[in-house]
Amino acid sequence: MTNDMIPKISIANIPVHLFTVDSLHEQVKQTIQGPDRKMFLHANARLIELANTTDPWLVEFFNNTVDYVMCDGAGVQLAAKLTRQPVPQKIAYNVWFWSFARFLAQNNFTIYFLGSEETTLQKAIGRIQAFEPNIRIVGHHHGYFDKKKSSPQNKIVIDHINAVKPDVILVGFGMPFQETWVKENIADVQAKAFFTCGGAFDFFAGKNLVAPYIFRKFYLEWLFRFFLEPLRLFERATTSNFRFVKAVWKTRKDTVQ
Repeated sequence: MTNDMIPKISIANIPVHLFTVDSLHEQVKQTIQGPDRKMFLHANARLIELANTTDPWLVEFFNNTVDYVMCDGAGVQLAAKLTRQPVPQKIAYNVWFWSFARFLAQNNFTIYFLGSEETTLQKAIGRIQAFEPNIRIVGHHHGYFDKKKSSPQNKIVIDHINAVKPDVILVGFGMPFQETWVKENIADVQAKAFFTCGGAFDFFAGKNLVAPYIFRKFYLEWLFRFFLEPLRLFERATTSNFRFVKAVWKTRKDTVQ
């Protein structure tokens, strides 16, 4: 199934594909077995807010360059309901990745981690390998390097990735730095499926807790995380969320059927 055949909706100018976990995994498999590199990026309220405020280049990038966009937030689901569109399945790293790890192992696919701190990556790798011993994590690199495309440090990182040629690479720098890095470097990186994952490595390492089901059921995962880190997430929970709602409301006439 190509991306043209996968239905999608639009939330405040950002496309979101209506993946299920199974259809996502099938598309990843086809990508790895195919000739071309593909981008599997994710959209949540933060990404959509940035695209409609401080980083408008993301709109063109996601609409014209990104191959696939996963729903990674309850805000996207709620916005789909409010604009009377099909509601995408939430495929969030903190819950979904464990089934993805099993999928990779079953198909003998390889993966590379890029981002976060070295100690966090080591803990994450340990927990993932304990969960799925057959997963092939062929390399990793922390995210604290000069990410300018022309920098010597960036070249060293790309050479490190290309030495192992992973099937899948997870890039977790936070938004919009991870999207910028993928956009600028995808042509030089010898991997097949590129994923952006934000702060997912912290969840894999057990540093961040997954919200209880009741919070996830009622689109309140953001509130659970805010309770845990009120100072760090204050701007995200207030100004950023307000801008997201404003962007959805402003563009609703373009999406309401």
